[in-house]
Amino acid sequence: MDKTEGENQMESMSVLYLEKDKVKRLHYTKILKEITSKIHVCLDEDELVKEYARLYPDVVITDIGLEGSAQFNNMKALRDLDETLFILVISEHKEVEYLQVAIELDVCSYLIKPVSKEQLSLAFEKVMQRCCKQKDKKSVYLEDDLYYQANIRSLIRGGSQINLNKKEARLLEYFLESKNILLSYAEIKKHIWPGLDVSSASLRTLIKNLRKKGMADLIQNISGSGYLLQVS
Repeated sequence: MDKTEGENQMESMSVLYLEKDKVKRLHYTKILKEITSKIHVCLDEDELVKEYARLYPDVVITDIGLEGSAQFNNMKALRDLDETLFILVISEHKEVEYLQVAIELDVCSYLIKPVSKEQLSLAFEKVMQRCCKQKDKKSVYLEDDLYYQANIRSLIRGGSQINLNKKEARLLEYFLESKNILLSYAEIKKHIWPGLDVSSASLRTLIKNLRKKGMADLIQNISGSGYLLQVS
């Protein structure tokens, strides 16, 4: 990968970072800001889960505890919500029990403190490689002149690129996983805003915005039931 291109990609990645220790939090936040400017810091596990549902970051960085701990339970909750989530662990623990938890959660990298900028940069590059491979599999044609290119989170129609925000892309990818299958309003809300109690108006607004970007004829509303993506 071209170094400049790789650095640009890393700078565009959004990060949700949890560290309870104030000194360590300040230290690693400073390092992370040299890699990406899009970083949101959480102070505890509950905030991590809530902010994930709100922000949909590209990467979650956290320490990890043993099974039964709040850290483990919340990280497992995130993994249950999104099996494709990219997780980096920065920890002082080398014990086998911790490594087993990391394997269960399919973390991208398990880094032992102290961690340098070079180590974090390599971990981010690994995330980018996995992200590109993962999203390339999701690229799909919707109509003869319309397809979704997941690695750039865009719809392409007649050579023109229509960018989607994270929630729009997540919704479209959810529809693509269940083509021509009715998804209830509750199912969609749970997938797009996991752990949050959002209004029906928020869902309607999200659907409306996605339809405006070239999906008007493909997303069908079954009154009183839900929505489906109708494709051949």
